[in-house]
Amino acid sequence: MRQAASRLGLLAFLMVIAGCGGRQTTTTAGDVTTTVVQDSQWVTAAISAGAVLISSAAAAWITHYFTGRTEQRRQQHADIQEAAKREHEAKLTYEQRIREQVIATSKTISKMLQDFRAKIGEATEAADTLAATLLYDECAAIVRRHHDDALPVIEVMPDLELRQRANAVFEAYGEWAGGTAEALSNLTRRPDASGLDGTREQYYERARRVIRDASA
Repeated sequence: MRQAASRLGLLAFLMVIAGCGGRQTTTTAGDVTTTVVQDSQWVTAAISAGAVLISSAAAAWITHYFTGRTEQRRQQHADIQEAAKREHEAKLTYEQRIREQVIATSKTISKMLQDFRAKIGEATEAADTLAATLLYDECAAIVRRHHDDALPVIEVMPDLELRQRANAVFEAYGEWAGGTAEALSNLTRRPDASGLDGTREQYYERARRVIRDASA
């Protein structure tokens, strides 16, 4: 643009010079006076050069204008693509993190159930009520230990309901084992175990929905 402006300035200067570079001849015949103005060759050449400068300056300006517009559109398109890429990558990262959290918690629940059932088997075959009571207490302790292992993952899950349902699995099994030990000790009715499996199913159902929503 600076080059175009300088060319226009030079053209203006040449036009001024052109106005002063002509040769004027005056002749008188009787009562008639005739004035003839003739431009010198260098003035004519300067005007021709000026026309070239105008054309060149206009071409330079047009090229600069449309090149700038094209570059601006290209940059805008690149920015949009980059933003979409970042959003897609963030979504994939979020989905992967949820999957890893669900898998880790599910593995801990499975390990808890394995140890829980093994200890319940021992309590069922105990020689007396006192031995069975102690084994149920140990079973409740096993559940608490596995719950403590799972808490660092559960607490950072992004979905509140998923966190609640994961905690509910451990709490239900632990409360049942502790309640059974207390019932044996006090010779009272044992707590109902029919709802234990339901807590796991509720957790897995919510986990599947959270993962499905994250991948949508």
